[in-house]
This record gives sequence, C-alpha cells and structure tokens, in this order.
Amino acid sequence: MMIKSFTVQALFFTSCCGSILAAQGRPDFGFGEPKVIKLDWSTRALQVADLDGDGRSDFAVINNDTAQIELLYQRNEEDLRMETKRSLQRDRWEPALEDAGFDSEKITIGFPMFDLGVGDLNGDGRVDLAYTARDVPLTIRFQGESGDWLTSQEFDGFDALGWQSTLKVTDVDGDGQAELVLLTADSVRVFSQGEADELQEAEVYFLTGENPFNLEVVDVTGDGLGEICYVTSEGKQSLVVREQLLAGGFGAERRFILDRPVRMYAALAAESQRGFVSVDSRSGALEFFKVTTGVDSVAGMPLEGIQPQIYSVFKKTQESARYAFGDLNGDGEGDLQVANPAGSELMIFLKKNGRFMASKRFPTFSAISSLTAGRFFDSERDALIALSREEKTLGVSQYDASGRISFPRLLAIGQGEPLVCEAVDLDGDGYFELALISESKEGMQLLIVRPMDRQHMDSEWEVMQEVKLTEGRRKPSGIRALDIFGERGAGLMLFVPREAPILLAPKSGEDAYALEIVCERSSVRESLLKDISSSQVSVIDVDDDGVNELVAARAGFARAIRYRAGELEMVDQFNARRSSDTIAAVIPSLDSDGQLQGLVFYVPKEGELQFLSRDEDGVLRYRHTEAAGSIALSGWTKFGDGAEHSQAYLLYGDDRFWYYAASADSWEREVGTRYETDLEDVYFSHVVEADFNTDGYQDLVAVDGNEHVVEILRGSELGVRSQMFWEIFEQNMHYQGRTGGKLEPRETVTADLNGDGRLDFAFLVHDRIILYLQE
Repeated sequence: MMIKSFTVQALFFTSCCGSILAAQGRPDFGFGEPKVIKLDWSTRALQVADLDGDGRSDFAVINNDTAQIELLYQRNEEDLRMETKRSLQRDRWEPALEDAGFDSEKITIGFPMFDLGVGDLNGDGRVDLAYTARDVPLTIRFQGESGDWLTSQEFDGFDALGWQSTLKVTDVDGDGQAELVLLTADSVRVFSQGEADELQEAEVYFLTGENPFNLEVVDVTGDGLGEICYVTSEGKQSLVVREQLLAGGFGAERRFILDRPVRMYAALAAESQRGFVSVDSRSGALEFFKVTTGVDSVAGMPLEGIQPQIYSVFKKTQESARYAFGDLNGDGEGDLQVANPAGSELMIFLKKNGRFMASKRFPTFSAISSLTAGRFFDSERDALIALSREEKTLGVSQYDASGRISFPRLLAIGQGEPLVCEAVDLDGDGYFELALISESKEGMQLLIVRPMDRQHMDSEWEVMQEVKLTEGRRKPSGIRALDIFGERGAGLMLFVPREAPILLAPKSGEDAYALEIVCERSSVRESLLKDISSSQVSVIDVDDDGVNELVAARAGFARAIRYRAGELEMVDQFNARRSSDTIAAVIPSLDSDGQLQGLVFYVPKEGELQFLSRDEDGVLRYRHTEAAGSIALSGWTKFGDGAEHSQAYLLYGDDRFWYYAASADSWEREVGTRYETDLEDVYFSHVVEADFNTDGYQDLVAVDGNEHVVEILRGSELGVRSQMFWEIFEQNMHYQGRTGGKLEPRETVTADLNGDGRLDFAFLVHDRIILYLQE
C-alpha cells in the first residue's frame, strides 16, 4: 500500500466551487498536501493538546504494540529547517516517510490500554494523562514541573469498557476545574478535583441498558452546564441524556429510542446548528437531530403521554432495593429513600419544586430488608424506620439541621427478632404507628407499636396491640395498609411468599388497633390471591359506592374483590390487551370528583403500559399501549394532591425507579435533515464536526473506513453539502504485511494544528497519523 495524494482531486473540486462560495459572501477553505507521523500499528485513542505548554498542538496516543503511551511534541520552525532530507523506499507500505515535524516521547505502562484522555486534573496548569485498561480500570499520570510523568493515581472497583469514547476530561460544571467523566458497563462516574492535588472518589450514577458507548459531554439545555450523553441498548438503541442539575450533580436518565441503529453520533457546537449528527449503521447516512426541553402539563390518564425520568440507583444484585417515602426535610414535598440491598448505605432523593435532586448517601444498617417512613413524632419532618433481618435490628433515623440522616437509633420492641415492618395510620389521627412482624420461640406475631411520647425523638416505644400469626408456614415479606373494610376502618394485608396473603380487619366496636384475622377459609383468597405481590394489589372504589374494593392483578386481567359480611366476593374484571399479559401494577385514573374513569396496567414482559377507559356501557376496556421499558417492579406510589397537573407517580423496582410527573420538564428528540452522499459505494462510518472557515455553520469531516474515502461537507443555513472528497490510500498488490484495522482511517480529530488560527484535521490510519492543514 502507499499514501495517495488528494491534491489533484480535492483541490480541483474546491476551485470549481470557489466562485459560488465567494458569491455567497463566505470565505473558502482548502487543505495542502498531507503530512505524516510514523507510528506503530496498534495505536488508538488519538488526543490533541498542548502537552508542554509551548503554545503548539501536540498529540498523545496509546501504542498497544509496545504497551506505551506515545507523546508527540510539535517542533518549532527553526528545528524543522535544520532537518535532513527524507528518504523513501518505493512500492512498500513501510516507507521511512515522516515529515510532520514532531518529536516522540514514550511512557511505558506495561499492559494494553483501552482509552485515553488529556487535561489538567490537579489544577497546576499542566496537562495530565488519564487512561483505562483491564489490569487497572483507571490511572491518572500527573505531569511534573520538569515534564516528567512519575506521579500517578489509580482507581478500581469497576470494569473499564474495552473501547474508545468512554473517557472525557472537561470542565463539566463550569467551576474552572476539569472533571473526568468515565463511562463503564453499569455506570457513569464523575471524578472531581480534590484539595490534595489529586482526584476525589467518583460520584457514581448507575445506568440502564446494555453495551453503552459514545460518551459525550454537551450543554443540551442551554444553561451553561454540560449534560452527559451516551448510547445504550434496551431492546432498541437509545440516546440517553443525563441532565446536570443547577443544585449540583446529575439527575435522571432521559431515553430517546432511535428508529434506526447508529454507528456513532457527535455533538454540533455551532449556535446555528446546536444539536447532534449520527451515522446510520445500515445506510451510512448522516442524520441531524436536536434534543429540546420545555415545560409540559399533561391532563390525561396517569403516565399517559409522559416521558419518565429514569433513575438506576444501584448495581443490579440478587436482592431488591428497598424504598420509603416521606417528607424528610419538612418542606411539604415527599422525598424518596432507597436502601442498598447489598451494602450498608441509604440513598436520599430530596424533592424540590416537583423534581428530585441529586442523591446523597448515608451509612445505615447492612442488608436492610424493610424501610418505611412517616410522621411518628410531632414534627414537620417524617422519621425513617429501617429493619435489617440479617442484623436482627430495628432503628429510627431523622433528617437533621446539618442535612444528614442520622444513623438509626436502635428500637428494642418485644422479645422476638424483627422480620418486616410498615408505617400505617390505623386510627386516622395524622400520626403513624408501626406495624411490625417479629418471630420468637412462641412463633410469629404482629405488633402495632408507637412512641410513648410523640414530642421527643428519643422516646421509648410501646406495644398497642399484639396478634398471634398462627396461619402461614413461611415468613411474611411485606405489609400493606388496606382500607377495604368499610365502616370498620383500615386494616392490613400481610404478603407471604408462595402462599395466600393474610388479611386483618379492625374488630367491630373496638379501637382501631384491635385487629383480627379474617377470611381465613375464603376460596377467593386461597386461589385468586395466592402468591400475589404487593405491587399487584390496588385499593380502588370501582363502583363509586363510597367503599373501596381490592383490585388484584393477574395474568390477562385484573379483578375487583369486595369485602362484605366477613367474606370476599368478586364483583368486576378488567381485561388486558392479551390473555398472556401478566400485569405487575394497576394504577387508577380518577376524575375531579374522585370517580374511576380508567386504569393503567404495567406489563413487564412486553415493557408496556396498557390504558383502559370506560365505554358507554360502563365497562373499562383496553384502548391503547405505550412503550415503557423494563423494570422488575416491586411497587408504585402517587405524589401530589387531587389536581391533575400536580400529580406525579413513581414506579420502583429492584435496581431503578421511574418518575412520571404530569407537570414537568419535557424533553423531545426532534429529527431534522438527512445527508446521503452521492459518491458511489460510499457509506460513512464516522464523522467529526468543525467550522473550518469560521462562518458560524458546522462543517463536517465524514469518513468511509471501508472504502478509505473522506468527504468534507460544508455547512450553511440550508444544511450541509459536499465540498470536496478523496481517497486516503490505495491497495498495493505486492504488499503482504500487516494491513491495520477493519476501518481505516479509524479515528479523526480536528484542531488548530499549526497555530495559524484555523482548524485543521488529522487521521489515525494504519501505522501513522496523517495531518491536513488549511491553506
């Protein structure tokens, strides 16, 4: 093989266009003959930066042939004039051809690397290096005063991805200091600078989907703060955008399903074209799109037409995350608490103006099996109750004035070991009691307990009621308050794995704490409710008679069950779209008078929401479906008052939750124009953006790595059009040696490479860098 000069073809094309461009009042641009830097074959992750602070652009690249990072320092013009003549061995792909004027320095790493980033990561004004690898997931090499690279910092505890575009060094939050953003298989990690001239441990944001790639940090919302963007697959490919919050940190994932899979995408920085360009995996066409933000108010059924905010809270394990809801800081908004199932950690998501802030983590019991919150004390701040079956402990915490959740204060209640608990308000006085199931030598019992003095957080707790649980061979896994008993008041439902749930109703004529087991011999309970989960149970007044029914979700339908005269009777049924659809949740849609007007089913196997509405004959029938995605649902809850615009819903599961707000920020992906080249048999594999002539419109360098063709596209108010094109090299049939990667050129960068104030570009192709400088 040999390098093929592009000057005849490309510059001829440029001259043909010159008069048209000049007539439009825009400066023309073109490129001189390519300059070459000779490297080894297994080079990757080409980076451009002023490494030595001399004002000239240098290169850094991974060399996996030698397990080194190679630094290429640009020489000054005086050094270049003193160079000796070049020699060339003809008809070979191994020419001694190197005329770009760079000196090489090599840093031995000792093992292969995946990705490389450059930037000042300790605030000393010098460029540092960051690289990922299988042996050490992340390493920082700090540049010393004398230009050495001896000081390093390593991070582990995660697996680095084996491809490029996973690491960015940039000032994400606009504080004047660079952060390191790293995309891994299950999370995005943001490393900020500390006070000891090194990076702090990362803030970790777990992600949904599989095979993440193409990390970008770009200001999508226009507030001056960078959003984190990447592509993952969850069935279909999606572009994912994580908003940076004004209060600090990053919020939920916003997923935009891509109609056609993409090879890659790039951000467009020009104000006139702010957005993205992607390369279609199938056709190689370029597609331009934007992500727009605004505020929408949806007044339809719950969840209908609303894009969820997706929070992946923990790395998926065999255990499920535990959730609780309560106003921890007393500001009138319900906050979310999530316990790490595999650790000793509690995550708090405070809610402000209807949206969740970035999470904060606090130490707590290990392996929390029950988590609940409520107004147990005379305070505007709800208290939090945590139970660890593994530690055999129960404790109470509260959010304090310093902004932290206190470590749980132990509660010693009864003689048995605590199994599961739930905050309930059985007497309706606005204060909560704790329903607690414990196990002792005498068996299992249900205790209703509350603080003896609600004025003091450190009060002892007293047992108000005890019920022996003689039924059930297995330990209960959950408790739900159940208001289906009419005038008798609210009772409880105890969920038992692989068995029918236990129902407890208030005893007639006694106080609200006096509960008794009911419907023990009910065939409805034994058959229809057997092995039902808490998320599959809803309490709804289905016939508008003022008394709630129990609605149980099963395969193909949800059935309404009424409690009457000590018995359970089935009174109505609502069919799913398909008889095979196993329903995980039934969410009611109520009108302004509180009457049932529709239902929403979540079907996890299909990843869809099914909407049912009432017909003229009064029957609730299936109407339409919306794609929702996958979640191992463990429950749902509603936030807000009765007004439709203020309602919000939370669906939560093993490792993530979805937040649907009826009145919230709306995000949409707006698809614009497409560009397909008219060059025969050319299909683009990657693209980079640049404004070569500084006219405010984005120009593009589009590359077909299979055919080794580059096409320069010029931007205008009408879009992009071809400016010039050429073939990078052609095959030498006599060459039998190493031939490089599947796609060549495999990388492209744009920068001012010669200090003349104009953008240039360079390819990493085979075993060399080829530079194209503007003329």
